[in-house]
Amino acid sequence: MKRIFPNAMRVSLVSLAATLIVTVVLMVILNMANTNSEIVHFIGKTFIALSLPFLILNPIFGFIYSFKINDPYKILYILLHFASLCTISVVALLGFMFRYFVSFAP
Repeated sequence: MKRIFPNAMRVSLVSLAATLIVTVVLMVILNMANTNSEIVHFIGKTFIALSLPFLILNPIFGFIYSFKINDPYKILYILLHFASLCTISVVALLGFMFRYFVSFAP
């Protein structure tokens, strides 16, 4: 793994930034659900289908890589990724389960 991702701090930071950006875009798309445009609904469904698995897996990989950091900021990265795992990934997992596997979902 050292050849693929040589700088663990950069990988952890990019993972955290990507998680936050995808979460913000997902919230914006969910707020646009009141429009009657078919294109907006198609883009929203596609983005939700792609972003939910990303929001489940990406914080896990960033959390694992934050343990490989050799810097004083290691604890900060671990705490930020843990908070991301506890909030964003759990909400994404619930959204994924309600969307695809639960029959009584809204």
